[in-house]
Amino acid sequence: MPKTLNRVWVHAVWSTKYREPLIKRYFRGELNSLIKQQGANWGIQIDTVNSMPDHIHVLMKIPTTLNIYEVLKLIKGASSNWVNDHYFPSQQFKWQEGYSVFSVSLKELLMIRNYIYNQEVHHAKRSYQEKIKTLSQAEDLIL
Repeated sequence: MPKTLNRVWVHAVWSTKYREPLIKRYFRGELNSLIKQQGANWGIQIDTVNSMPDHIHVLMKIPTTLNIYEVLKLIKGASSNWVNDHYFPSQQFKWQEGYSVFSVSLKELLMIRNYIYNQEVHHAKRSYQEKIKTLSQAEDLIL
């Protein structure tokens, strides 16, 4: 039996700096794959990644040896370096400093996975900013 049981899943969302639409369709798939690969290298179980032009969604299980801040710092740093090295040699690609993170129960995994995969459909109805504002009001938060 393992000494530590971890069933803590999180859905993290963060934006490009100033919400600029810098994540181009022609490299989104590579970026998503890189994030999954880098996560595996650090012991982070990344289930689902999907990026939109100005933000990204990641569903992951964070190891008990890392906290959310550390995980997102690793992922954001590696991914922005990769984008700049391959597509923005002027080093103009940057992530926004903050992020949103939501706990996900085991019962919600499939629903959240589908939500992340279907981002283009969701954003045809509401923008990223509108969605985050709705979530923050529902949770009584201030963004």
